Amino acid sequence: MYTIKYVEVKLVKLLFKKQITGSNPLKVRKLINEMMDCINTWNPLNEDEYFEFRLVLNELISNGILHGNKGFCNKKVNVAIEEVDSTTLDIFIKDEGQGFDYKKFYQHPPECDSLKMSEGGRGLMLVNALCSKIQFNENGNQVKITKTICPK
Repeated sequence: MYTIKYVEVKLVKLLFKKQITGSNPLKVRKLINEMMDCINTWNPLNEDEYFEFRLVLNELISNGILHGNKGFCNKKVNVAIEEVDSTTLDIFIKDEGQGFDYKKFYQHPPECDSLKMSEGGRGLMLVNALCSKIQFNENGNQVKITKTICPK
């Protein structure tokens, strides 16, 4: 007697993939502009969606460069955008840093007090609020966000 196992395979379409080296603001701006052009070509965004995607990309790429790679000019950041379906994207950002303890971050999130103006953690809280899902690799040096837009 044979046992048949079915494995569900989810096909995704790679829309964008790029690597930058260093922390030059012009390179970072160009990368984010290219990613936004890709996203807007995939599915034209309304003003709010455009703002949200740009905020998420700025925050995550900045975190990778500043916190992950410590701003070193020889360190790389890799990005990719994959289409999950006609209204959903996965965005991956990976740096060459040591990673961070994301489990600890979520167990003890930073205090949300705008009067304290603390820099640490507020960006990730915003990203978490704007995305359908946020995941980190075990090391904490790669983030994957899933973001869905309204059907057109």
